[in-house]
Amino acid sequence: MGARPGPPIERSFRSALEQGGAELLGVVDQLLSPRPPLRIGATTTTAYRRIHEILASVLDFAARVAADKAQWEGAQGRLAVELSRAKIIVNYQLARDQISQDIAALLNDVLNAIDSAVRNNQREQVQKLAEHGRVLIDALAVLVYRFGR
Repeated sequence: MGARPGPPIERSFRSALEQGGAELLGVVDQLLSPRPPLRIGATTTTAYRRIHEILASVLDFAARVAADKAQWEGAQGRLAVELSRAKIIVNYQLARDQISQDIAALLNDVLNAIDSAVRNNQREQVQKLAEHGRVLIDALAVLVYRFGR
């Protein structure tokens, strides 16, 4: 299970992250299917669990502060720190060969999309991306636990 996923799942994943709705439901269904379109390679359940804990915390925090304009004003610096920390852990586990390039790329897509929205002060976009991203990382967790080592 080490081949790079074809562009269709990557495009679908990015579209689901940005659009939500039917796109999100479709990607979750694909990832949870008996024959998912994504190969997880050398991804270990332990490494993904560690990543998931941090990413889930960051995404939940981002969604919560972005939902409240008053909280948003004071939380952008903290959110930048947490996003940086999450990027580091994903790439650290990739460098250790504990997660596949494919999984790392998708996780980095989530983090980079939110990072871009934070940098552009797009509070509502951050909230949407964080909520959709949380669903997607949870679906990836199921995939890793089913097929990981």
